[in-house]
Amino acid sequence: MSPVSPVSLITELDAASMETLPVSPGLKVKVSPGILSIYGTVSVINFHFLEADPFESKLISKSPQLLRDTLKSVLDHSAAGGFSTIFSPSCVKDQENNLGAELMTAAAKSHLTACSTYMQKADYEKASEELISLIGLGVGLTPSGDDFLCGVLAGLILTGNTDQTFTSILKERIKANLKNTNDISRTFLQCALISHFSKPIKDLVLPASVEDIHASFEAVGHSSGFDSLCGIYYVYTLVFN
Repeated sequence: MSPVSPVSLITELDAASMETLPVSPGLKVKVSPGILSIYGTVSVINFHFLEADPFESKLISKSPQLLRDTLKSVLDHSAAGGFSTIFSPSCVKDQENNLGAELMTAAAKSHLTACSTYMQKADYEKASEELISLIGLGVGLTPSGDDFLCGVLAGLILTGNTDQTFTSILKERIKANLKNTNDISRTFLQCALISHFSKPIKDLVLPASVEDIHASFEAVGHSSGFDSLCGIYYVYTLVFN
């Protein structure tokens, strides 16, 4: 399953056909009514989407404080490993006998604890620096630290803290350190900086059961969905502690 995200292109083509398309990073893309065009070096590839179900990826709505308890219940039932083990220590499935994962989690936990301490002192510069240390932390197409930060940016919107000093500082720090991660992760962070997120995150503004939220985030990568969910939950612990 491929989750709908700000940078997803879900087509009727199979994997083999997609591989044959003459596309590469950096090509010009134009979106016209019903058509998405990719301008290659020798041809233009058009994707028609008149029959598609449009998805607005921009997150602007707040979510009630009670979402915090719902998210905690979701994380308590996660077995994805990654940042989930910080917020629900019983979820250690993927980290048993994995020294690299344990070291990553220990480092992340240290930064998050320090960030929380600085937030209590209203030292937003140092709090942001602790979170910036998570950029590029982990392995995979999108390192866990980057997924977590995408969640943090979403959490600041969901809790109604987009205009706070901390949010402004954090965004500037993330922009200045995007070079510290890979192309895919960098793209998702850039989208998050302008409030664009995947469908599971967008759907959090609507009432949903623990089971439904769990299923939607479980479908996002190996642990990426739950790492992002941890970032959202972390913001709720900062704001509503």
